[in-house]
Amino acid sequence: MRFNTATVAIAALLSAASTSIAADDSSASVRAIRRRVNSSKALKLNAEAQDIFQNSAAEGKDEVAEAAAMKMKKGKGGYEVWGADQSNSVAGETSAGVKGSFLWIWDSKSIADQLAGGADATPLSCTPNDPLGPCDLLDIFPQDLKEVGSDAALEDLPAFGRLHGVIKDPSNLYVTANIFTPTGGYVGVIDTKTKEAIALFRVTETNGNANGRSVHMSFWSTDGSAILVDNLHGKMIERIDVTRDKKGKIIDLVFNKSAGVYLGKDFSAVEEATAFYGSNAFGNPLIGSVGGSYADAGK
Repeated sequence: MRFNTATVAIAALLSAASTSIAADDSSASVRAIRRRVNSSKALKLNAEAQDIFQNSAAEGKDEVAEAAAMKMKKGKGGYEVWGADQSNSVAGETSAGVKGSFLWIWDSKSIADQLAGGADATPLSCTPNDPLGPCDLLDIFPQDLKEVGSDAALEDLPAFGRLHGVIKDPSNLYVTANIFTPTGGYVGVIDTKTKEAIALFRVTETNGNANGRSVHMSFWSTDGSAILVDNLHGKMIERIDVTRDKKGKIIDLVFNKSAGVYLGKDFSAVEEATAFYGSNAFGNPLIGSVGGSYADAGK
């Protein structure tokens, strides 16, 4: 199996093999959970559950930590490997990496079968109508999504291409989709379980470069409460604030204009950051909005 580009960014959602659990020992209930989990002779930690346990225990969310601990005891291993393929997913483009991309996802069973001498690992689908992958970026983020404010359809906006990488959150529940083509500047969020898009934003276009904006990469804060976005051509670090429920599900995303840091001189917003609305490939509405003020940025 070959990719059409030389650069493939991989994000692996791996199961953990360690029996150690780091948590705040100040809570008696957390210590009790630790004893129950470590008493299992055949303990196999699931990475998602382990992360939720660690974060929740440290924050004193004992009920959430308890649920995660029970998942860990069940030993639901397995993992997925996510590969970002930067090639175009449409034919006829005169330049590389300018329209669409492919997202390749393999699960551990399919990989194990190949390693055991079986058929090539089979990529998973990201949409309800496709039985197999790879996943087309233009299907994950349907082209009839609309930009808030302009109401322009995504298909009519420029430079939606070159998936530069997918970066998982601390609990392995979501990844950011970093879409790099210069002048584009898109960053999305994808649910790792369902493989559906939950949000899409376009970063600030500034006077810092002739190309205006692009998303080189983005990273989650250690507690998963924020996404830091590298707006390379805009010469900015921007932030999306993340709100979750008690189980770690993202229930709101706000692109916070007040939190941006401009790294050039004499900042000017040529076009402000925007969010998109509409339904994803599964028919579910996107979430997300833009808030704050550039006047407060850096204060």
